[in-house]
Amino acid sequence: MPHWIGDAMALGCAVVWAAAVMLFRRLGDVHPVSLNLFKNAVAAVLLLLTMAVAGLRFDLHRSALDWLCLAGSGVLGLAVADSIFLAGLRRVDAAVAAVADCAYSPTVILISTVWLSEVPRAGFLWGAPLVLLGLALVVWQSSGEVKVDRRGLALVLGGVMTTAVGVVLAKPALGRSGLVEATTVRLLAGSTALFAVQLARGKGREALALFKPQPAWRLAVPATVLATYVSMLLWLGGMKYGTVSRAALLNQTGAIVLMVMSRAMGERIPRRRWIGAALAVAGVAIVVTR
Repeated sequence: MPHWIGDAMALGCAVVWAAAVMLFRRLGDVHPVSLNLFKNAVAAVLLLLTMAVAGLRFDLHRSALDWLCLAGSGVLGLAVADSIFLAGLRRVDAAVAAVADCAYSPTVILISTVWLSEVPRAGFLWGAPLVLLGLALVVWQSSGEVKVDRRGLALVLGGVMTTAVGVVLAKPALGRSGLVEATTVRLLAGSTALFAVQLARGKGREALALFKPQPAWRLAVPATVLATYVSMLLWLGGMKYGTVSRAALLNQTGAIVLMVMSRAMGERIPRRRWIGAALAVAGVAIVVTR
C-alpha cells in the first residue's frame, strides 16, 4: 500500500484531535477519569458496531505476545495516558496543551529508533530538525507572559509521553492485525482496566457519573466520536501504513492546528509561537515530500 495513505491518515488525525481537544477543554467540570471511561466505552461500542457491519471478527489466532502488546498498549494509552492528559487539560488552556503535545514526536522517534530499529528517510533527517526547532520556539516562555500551571503542564506532558510509549509498544502487533479490530482490542483493554481500578478503589459510581444523560453530553459525545473513534482509527492507520517516526511527525501538526483553533476562540498567543509553528510546518512538508 502506498505510503501517502499513511501520511494522509496521520495528518487527518492531527486536525481531528485538535478539534476534540477544544471540546474536551470545555468539559473542565467533569472528572477526568469519568470523562475518559465514558469516551472509551462509547468509542468501543462504535467500533464493535463497525466490526459487525463490516463482517469483521477478532483474530483468535493472534499470538499471545501480540495480544499482550495490544492490550498493554491500550492500558497505557487509553487508561493511564488519557486520564493523565485530561487531568492536566483542566488546569491549562488549549494552546499550552498544544505546546506540551510537542513531546510526543521526539519521544516516539527516540523509542522507535532504539526499540524497532527504524531507519528514517532523507526527508525525515532534514525535516525533523526544523520541526524540533519550531517546537522549541513554541515551548519557550518569556518572563513577561502569564505563568503556566506547572502541575497541569506536567500532567499533560506525562500523558503525551505515556501515549508515545503505548503506541510504539503496539506497532509490531498492528502490522499483523486488522486496523479496526486492533483498535477495538486496545479500547476494550483500556476501558476494562480503567473501570477495574476504579472499582478496586471504591470509586465505581464516580467513574460512571457521565453515563447518565446530562447537558455535558452535548460536548462529551462529539468530542468522544472525534477523539476516540475517528482520530484513533486515523492515528493507528498512519502508523500501520507508514513508519512510527514519520507518522509521529505528521501527527505533531495537531499542535499547530490547535494553536490556530485556540486563537480563533480568542486566546492570545505570542508571535514567537507562530514563528515556531511555521518552522514546524516547513519541516513536516520536507518529511512528506522527500
